[in-house]
Amino acid sequence: MRFKASIRLDCLDCASARTMTGPQAVTAFGSCPLESAERRLRCSRCGGRSARLTVLPPV
Repeated sequence: MRFKASIRLDCLDCASARTMTGPQAVTAFGSCPLESAERRLRCSRCGGRSARLTVLPPV
């Protein structure tokens, strides 16, 4: 993540949401592209695999 951008993860099944900073995202996903990381996501609340990943602009 560049320029202090954040990532928002939204579960489409239970409407749970999480916002991650750049360093947190690198720790969780490594250096893989965001498209492949989105396919691996699983909701910690309901266990669903339908998640949407959005890059938020820096504040």
